This record gives sequence, structure tokens and C-alpha cells, in this order.
Amino acid sequence: MIVRGNGLRRLIRAGVFGVWLPAIALAGTPSFALAETRGFAISMIHTATYGDTDTCPVGMNGGPTEIKQGRLMAQGYSAEDALRIIANDGKDEDGNTVEIQAPAVYDGISTNPANLPSLVPDPGVKMAEGRFALGFNLDGEVEPDSFEHPESGERGIDNQMWRVLGCYDVYTIRRPVRPYNEDIAWDTALDSMPAWLMSVTGEDLDNDGEVTVTFDRGLNVAMRDTHGGLLPGATYVVDPDPRSHSEFRGRIEDGILTIEPGGDFAIQGESQFYAVLRFTNAQLRLKMDPDGSGSGIIGGYQPWKDYYHYLAIRGEGTAQVDLPAVYYAMQREADGVPDPVTGENAGISAAYYIEAIPAFHTTLSGEVVASSVGTGPKYNGTAVHYNAEDQ
Repeated sequence: MIVRGNGLRRLIRAGVFGVWLPAIALAGTPSFALAETRGFAISMIHTATYGDTDTCPVGMNGGPTEIKQGRLMAQGYSAEDALRIIANDGKDEDGNTVEIQAPAVYDGISTNPANLPSLVPDPGVKMAEGRFALGFNLDGEVEPDSFEHPESGERGIDNQMWRVLGCYDVYTIRRPVRPYNEDIAWDTALDSMPAWLMSVTGEDLDNDGEVTVTFDRGLNVAMRDTHGGLLPGATYVVDPDPRSHSEFRGRIEDGILTIEPGGDFAIQGESQFYAVLRFTNAQLRLKMDPDGSGSGIIGGYQPWKDYYHYLAIRGEGTAQVDLPAVYYAMQREADGVPDPVTGENAGISAAYYIEAIPAFHTTLSGEVVASSVGTGPKYNGTAVHYNAEDQ
């Protein structure tokens, strides 16, 4: 049963769902006399890309073919010969196997450079240098080389992750197109990874006011609808494991949900997708839509090795980037969370696009702790791309 608006409130006040809660007394969060809690399931998340005409003024890094071609040309092959070798599955015209990428050698043992990228020379990478990028001003400053938000016009946007990745073909895009490597990973993960959940608690979520925003991992796998997206109105059991629980003070104003910056965000994923997504100084800006869904940007300082690990386990063929080049560039461009001993930055400013659809949340004992409000969009997540002509 899906009930919306005032009809849902009447049922909730009558005790049908049990989600109007007494005053909340959580550390660092506001207290509400009568708190309404709405639940959501994350239907899509991926790196927030914003490819533009001025993104890569010194040229592109290309994709898998260009990366291999560059390595072969560095060995002395012509551009044409390099392409022939690549098309011939790594063999020259005499049938000899050509080593396109030199291995990383440790203690006399050869291994894939993706596993030990610091053992091979930095091949270099062309960086995104355009005017615009999605994200947040994490350090409160406006540096000469910082980005500008393309929609709000805010200056001082910190997104060094985008600076590193933005000139690879797979990332030089903008919505509704999504990075191929993350799109396919998310679509695969949905059928095996416990759902990612969000809830919003406040006195009246249809109007401006203070709220509490929480993120959790579910105990059950995401449920799909007939279009291949997530099923709006489905029910998920909240995983009580605190490692995937994040809680923030927030506010809804003019239909935009934000959280107070400065807190930490973390949620566990699965292999082949993000093993974990976590931010220091987390920020969120989510547009709350009339159908009960939300979409926007979440980000902060992310451990750069987390994202490199995600790319490395996918392999260059699927990641579609030069892995050693990205490793060195992320290490060099990391701009937050300095190590107290070495001073080296462990975090890199990053932003992710996020979508959420209405969902019920329950505890292990069956208590409904968040209600599903609204029908949600007709298409969500990966289903949007496959049904684009029916929008």
C-alpha cells in the first residue's frame, strides 16, 4: 500500500505505521515533539561528472585503446603499428606477443602494476582544468584554481577527484549520461548487495525546518521494479551495524535538503563496487521532489586509496583509465585529511551524484521506523537510461 501526503499523516497519527515518534534525544541532533520519519532507498550513486567544452584544454587521456597506444609508442612503435598490435590482441605482425605494459617487479617477482603502481614510473595524466565542477566548498576558501558550481554559481568548489579523472573519456560526460564503469558496477551490485538507505526526520517534512538525516545499510537486497530500477514503496530492514550508520543535523529549505558540514559519512559496499564509501567533512545537497524522491550531490574528503582500490579491482579494461597514472595523480592532488606523522594528505575532495526513492524501513523485530511517502519516479537508477525515449 502506498499512501501519500496528508492521508499518510492521518494514518501515522492514528498509529497505523507507528512512525510518528516521541521527542528524539540523540547526541548532536535536534529534538522534535512529534517527529515524522520518511524512508528512502538509494537508487543510484556515481561520481559527479561535469564534462564541458573547456574541461580539458590540453587534451584528452582517451580510453583503453589510447592508453595502450601511448604505452606502445613510448617503446618506439609508430601510432599506426601500435593500433595494429592492439587490434591483433597484443601481437605484432610476426605473431610475437608484445608487452604493452611493463610489469611491476618486487623482490624479483613480476606483478600487475595495478597492484603495486608505485613500482612503475608515473606516466602522467592530463588534468581537468575547466571553470565548472559539481561539489562543495570544503575548506571555506576561494582559491584561484578552484571550481565554480555550474548551477548555484558558488565559487571555491573543491573537487580534486574530478580534476584527476575528468579528461578520461569515461568521465568526460554529464548527466543523464553516467560513467560506464560505475554504472555497470552499480547495476550488478543491486542484485547482490544489501540496499543503501536514507531517512529524514522532522516535525513537518513538507515545509522548511530542522531535520535529522541518517544513512544506513539494509539487511536485504534492493528490490527492482518491472523497468529494472528500484521498486518504490518497498520495505527494508535496517542493519544495526554502526559501521554503516551516519547521522547528521540538517535542514529543508525551499525543497532542498542539506546537512551541517563537518561530520563523517561511511557505508559499507561490496567487492566489484565500492568496498566502502566514506567522507570526512561530509556535505549533502538533495532536491526533494513532489513524487517523494530526491536527487542531488553528496561528498567530502574521501580516502583516495578507496577509490583507487575500486578502479584497480575492476581492471583497466573496465575502469577505462591508466591505473598507475591515476594512482600518482590522486596521491599528488589529495587535498585533505593530512597524516599526523608524514603530513601527506590521505583524503581527496570528491562529489557523488545520488538518487533516492521512497521506501519503508523496519527494525529486525518488525517495527516500522520510517515510512514511504509518494509514488516515486516512473523510472529510477539504471532504468532511466534504458527507458530514456519514454520520459
